[in-house]
Order: sequence, then C-alpha cells, then structure tokens
Amino acid sequence: MFLNHDAAFTTFAPATCPARRRDARATLSAQTRIETPRGWISVDDAMAGDRVATLDGGFATITAISRPKMTAPLVHVPGGVLSTCSDVALPADARVALTPPARWSEAPVVSVPLRALSGCRGVRPTLFAGPDLATLHFAEEEMIFAQSGLLIHAHDGGAQGFFRKLGYGDTRALLALSEGKMTQPDAAAA
Repeated sequence: MFLNHDAAFTTFAPATCPARRRDARATLSAQTRIETPRGWISVDDAMAGDRVATLDGGFATITAISRPKMTAPLVHVPGGVLSTCSDVALPADARVALTPPARWSEAPVVSVPLRALSGCRGVRPTLFAGPDLATLHFAEEEMIFAQSGLLIHAHDGGAQGFFRKLGYGDTRALLALSEGKMTQPDAAAA
C-alpha cells in the first residue's frame, strides 16, 4: 500500500536553542595580584571590564566581580612554588594548572584542585580565617595568570571544559609520578 506523505512536514520549523552562557569564574583572595594591560594589580583593585592575561597569550575581560558571603578555608602557597613570585593564600576549592609529565598526558596543562597539593613543596592549609575574597567572572573558561606565573582555572563548575580536570586522587597520583615516587609498570612483567 502506498501512502501520500507529500505534505507531512510542511509545518515543520527547526528548533533553535539559545546559546548557553558559560559563566566561568575564579575566586581569589583580594590581595592576589593579576596581570592586566596596565600592569599587575590586586584583585581588590580590579573592576568589571578590566582585562586579565591568560595562558593562550591574550587577555580575557572580567564580566563581573562578586564578593562571596561565606569565608572559605584557604591554602597557603609559598613564593616560588607553582611559579608564584610571592606567597599567596587562595580558597581550598580553587583550581590551578599543573604541567603533567609527557608520558602521562598529552595536554600542556591540567586543572587540579588546590587542596590536593597540600603537603607538596610547602603548600599547606591555613589555620586562620582568610582575607576578603572576590570572584572574577568571565564569558568563557580561562586560565588566568596570578602572582606572576601561577595559572588559576576560571571555569563554570561543569565536568566538561577545554582543560582536563583532575580529581583529588588523580592529582595526588600525578604528584607522586612527577616526583619520582611512583614508577611506571613494567610491560614485560605483565
């Protein structure tokens, strides 16, 4: 039997999905220094519309700055560690960039939780209530420069993103691997 379907899709209209706004954000202590085209400034002196240096060599525009109402536990990063020029205290839930060993990942950097670095090269949780915090908002995911060479991951909190996000356990394994405490399994023994 043959059916006539000549007009079956005449009222069809393609669906349009609104572009998903990715509010990428990074929370920093107010005294953290960030690089702008006018030089290094503290986060406390930054304003919406300022541009911040990023890993890709460009500058990302700060779309908004908010002040978290709650104080977060902080992690102290000594000067010279993670390419910082001086000591910095950041929220424990901040994500920073690490360069993985070439044999472990092809990515130039991975995003790791800062709290997972505790105990490594002097990084440690602080015991005092931290300084004022500020959340920088960006239109897209970014790796922004702070304290000279520290890369802080501004992201939307989702699992997907350009930079690979490692969890606490994977970060600890990466640290052990990069410090030579963990050896690669011998392929001949398997």
